[in-house]
Amino acid sequence: MRYLHPVQGHEKFIASGVYKFFKESEELQKTEEWTIHEHPDGEHFIRVDADYRKSEGKSILLEALQTTGNDIVRFDVRYENDNFEGGIKKLRATFSLDNDVMQIGYEMNGAERKYREIELPKFTLIDIPLLIFRGRTTFELARYGDKSVPMFVPMFDFAQLFPGVVQMSQSQVEHVNDETIAIGKLNFDTKRYRYPDKAMSYWVDDHHVVIKRINAFKQQEFVVQISNYAQQR
Repeated sequence: MRYLHPVQGHEKFIASGVYKFFKESEELQKTEEWTIHEHPDGEHFIRVDADYRKSEGKSILLEALQTTGNDIVRFDVRYENDNFEGGIKKLRATFSLDNDVMQIGYEMNGAERKYREIELPKFTLIDIPLLIFRGRTTFELARYGDKSVPMFVPMFDFAQLFPGVVQMSQSQVEHVNDETIAIGKLNFDTKRYRYPDKAMSYWVDDHHVVIKRINAFKQQEFVVQISNYAQQR
């Protein structure tokens, strides 16, 4: 697994895993590998290596700090895609949340470092577009029911969308049932959530880790499922 910063001596292992992607049962050449470690103050440090270099030319290394209240307050990202004509090819950025203001320092395509600030509504959900974060977001959206939820979605691909968008999202997530699903020889106890408007379902365990996702697009089925899932015992 690649990372921005190696695990430090004071960090305690919590969990790790790899997400594998499938299209019509054929495994794609892309993975999202992740680890979660705990700091002495109880905060969690999440490392993600999203490697799509063989399929899309894209690479994302991201590290996030999550408070004991499960809020993301900082994340660092290194994004690369040399094959993306007209888009961002290289990005190094730090997102820090302070008193409902998202502060972003970034270097894009080799230019000098710049800074931006975005004021966020109170209680905004930070929806980082990587699988290890989607379980918590899905759980929170379902909990809000039919209420509007403020969300900040970071964007890494297109310069015109960077650093991301703030939107009010009317929750379209429903808890379908509790379900035990099998992946290989292992069984997982999960809650199944459904996004009716996107023909998408998530299976999430009690630690808010996505175990499986299925979505349909243009009459094709895309599946993501966890592999090598390990937890502190």
